[in-house]
Amino acid sequence: MNSHIPRISIVVPIYKVQDLLDRCVISLINQTNRDIEIILVDDGSPDDCPKMCDSYAKQDSRIRVIHKENGGLSDARNEGIKASEGQYILFVDSDDYIDLDTCEKLINLINEKQYDIITFGAKKIVDTDVDLMSPSKNFFDKEYQGLEYFKLELKNKNMKMAVWLNLYKKDFLIDNSLFFEEGLLHEDEQWTPRVFLKAKSVRVINEFFYNYVIRNESITMKKDKSRNGLHIIKTCHYLEGIARDVDDYEFRVYFYDYLSMLYLHAINIGNLYDKTESYDVNFLNRKPRTLKNKLKVVLFKFNKNIYKFINPN
Repeated sequence: MNSHIPRISIVVPIYKVQDLLDRCVISLINQTNRDIEIILVDDGSPDDCPKMCDSYAKQDSRIRVIHKENGGLSDARNEGIKASEGQYILFVDSDDYIDLDTCEKLINLINEKQYDIITFGAKKIVDTDVDLMSPSKNFFDKEYQGLEYFKLELKNKNMKMAVWLNLYKKDFLIDNSLFFEEGLLHEDEQWTPRVFLKAKSVRVINEFFYNYVIRNESITMKKDKSRNGLHIIKTCHYLEGIARDVDDYEFRVYFYDYLSMLYLHAINIGNLYDKTESYDVNFLNRKPRTLKNKLKVVLFKFNKNIYKFINPN
């Protein structure tokens, strides 16, 4: 273990991204503030990624490599959390990259105050098109309690669940046992609500550090996504239980509304319409808040084929 404690540990899960890994790692090693460590978690990648990771580590002493059997994204992130030595943790997916001044600006903020979470925006990149993923603008440069911020963004229908849109204080994660559920697809949907509901201080900033790259093949490739849908359904039931214990009626109203739409999305993305044993239609009862969402649930219950036609995969 190093005697120096870096300000930020950047955790990068890696699996079958040999053609994209350079771009990601270069964006990390060239950060304008070098008080970081970079943890490359090779999740049993069968390509050249393991060798590439070892090569990076030889070139930069701030890089540590974990080689492990393939266990999925959640397992890789958990290994990164446990191995990290920094005061804060930033997650970066290996097919994405971050701006070179990301850590400099984040470290300047945590020098002011030890927030549990700092949340920011991202650039969503599809070929040459760039769209911004952003916290609500009226929340910029303000501090909130986690539940309060979560509720406000749910009201705005703008709560983002991607784990790479936030910087996390490591002690906050460890003290609250905030690890990812291993083997779960769409794990961000389950993890992020737990994290924000525990946070005492959330700082929102008007920055777009993260570059979220959508690859063409990920858009056009057709495949069976029934497992994706089933895992999101499992997450919805789990989060319903979490919400019951939150002593804030207004939050529960907005969160249940969100969960009802996530549940319908799970059925749609997994094409589970005819697999009625896979879901409980009663989950949707009394959860939608807006008239639009209430009508969606009514239509789904009345005629699933019409609902599917209106909401194609």
